[in-house]
Amino acid sequence: MKKTVTAILCLLILAALGYGLYAEGRNMTWSSESERIDAAPSWQELAASEAADAAPPILTAAVAERAKLPPLSAPDLSKPIEIKDKLFIQQCNEIYLNPMDYRGKAVKLEGIYDEFKDEATGELMRYVIRYGPGCCGNDGTAGFEFLYEGDVRPKQNDWIEVTGAVDLVPGNLGDEEYVVLASSKIRVMEKRGKEFVSN
Repeated sequence: MKKTVTAILCLLILAALGYGLYAEGRNMTWSSESERIDAAPSWQELAASEAADAAPPILTAAVAERAKLPPLSAPDLSKPIEIKDKLFIQQCNEIYLNPMDYRGKAVKLEGIYDEFKDEATGELMRYVIRYGPGCCGNDGTAGFEFLYEGDVRPKQNDWIEVTGAVDLVPGNLGDEEYVVLASSKIRVMEKRGKEFVSN
């Protein structure tokens, strides 16, 4: 009996809310279809209001400050910030969102080795990543590009450990900077960790 009364009350509340929204919509009357369309904001007005409300790009302050920053001295990699399985994505995002707070600090993480060769420049870019939520399931990635000049040559998809200092480097167009792990040292690990992370 109690469940029935609760269900009826919920239905009455939903009906009242639905009728209120319906009645509010009916009060908005237009004399013609063109008047209704004219009352809607244009795409230019929407874009202008979104631009005014949007936060500035993440690295804007970093780009402005970069000219004042000296190059990184040899970082102390002996006591790095360790990014583990739990909160992997959140810790990576924290560094990307606040790069100036972490610049020069050592970070250590494990993940899948991936690389990409830029055909235009011939530059080989190396990454340590893990898979996570994306637009279509677990097709997103989290991790970092790392700069490395050592002798260890992992194969694509090897499980590696990377230790390096957070730094900002200019993008290919020169008008932006992005986060990398510099002065990196890497190890190919025998035991694989968690390839898919969710937080």
